[in-house]
Amino acid sequence: MIKYSIKDLEKFSGIKAHTIRIWEQRYQLLTPKRTETNIRYYDEDQLKYLLNVTLLLEHGFRISQICAMTGAEFNAHLKEVAGKGLNSKEDNMLNAAVNELVLAMLELDEQRFEKIMSSSLLQRSFEEVLIKVIYPFLKRIGVMWRIGEVSTAQEHFIYQLIRQKIIVAIDSLIVRSKSSEKYLLFLPKSEFSDLLILLFTYILKNRGKQCIYLGADIPFKDLQQVAQITKPDVLFTFVKAPASKLDTQAYIYELSEKFGDKQILISGNPYFMEELEYPKNVLLILEANDLIEMLTD
Repeated sequence: MIKYSIKDLEKFSGIKAHTIRIWEQRYQLLTPKRTETNIRYYDEDQLKYLLNVTLLLEHGFRISQICAMTGAEFNAHLKEVAGKGLNSKEDNMLNAAVNELVLAMLELDEQRFEKIMSSSLLQRSFEEVLIKVIYPFLKRIGVMWRIGEVSTAQEHFIYQLIRQKIIVAIDSLIVRSKSSEKYLLFLPKSEFSDLLILLFTYILKNRGKQCIYLGADIPFKDLQQVAQITKPDVLFTFVKAPASKLDTQAYIYELSEKFGDKQILISGNPYFMEELEYPKNVLLILEANDLIEMLTD
């Protein structure tokens, strides 16, 4: 059984730990369990309940109302809110969408995933959904993954659903002139999670850039060979879970040296990547908006 601390609940729900404790004392919102050594923790059902509470809060319900509801009333209001789609204020709406995606992942619920994507796409372009909903959701998964609160099956389930959407969207884009800037996108050797690099591929192609997408687990020699043939202007890679800072730093230096005449973009875990050094021709991309700003300069 997965165990969550109150700080975990704060990270996943966006509700401060202090507020959760007040709600526990005043409304008996949650009842934390205790380990054999008397350490408080929460289970997955309590996390799901809290995420659903945030959805109702974001749609105008007061916490006193929510806590007074029977289980049947709570579920009925939840279904009503879901049926209305995303029609609250901008920030609340986006946060609600991210929370819905978290629930879809935890419950392995494809129908819920499709519903939130359809609702989001009714109000935004695909790129806006990627940047304002999917990207923040992936960052939240990153937090959950780092502390071991997402199973491999849950992560793979939601990643594949999102991946399919992005690939279809990339395929639907009109091929632009070959005179535009050319990007070579890839994952280094032993890197296999290509979801974010696919997201960046869509952003680039949507702005008329030529993109050559190699995929995951690309040996350095193969990368050099492809670069000689395709002659890209920019190389773009992503490091999700580096084995060590030394190995990643060495890889950055090697990229910079072997492709000295190229612009190199690299993205990855900001808590790790910000501590590294970057040569002049290497630029760290921490957020999707960093890439967009670079393209509009």
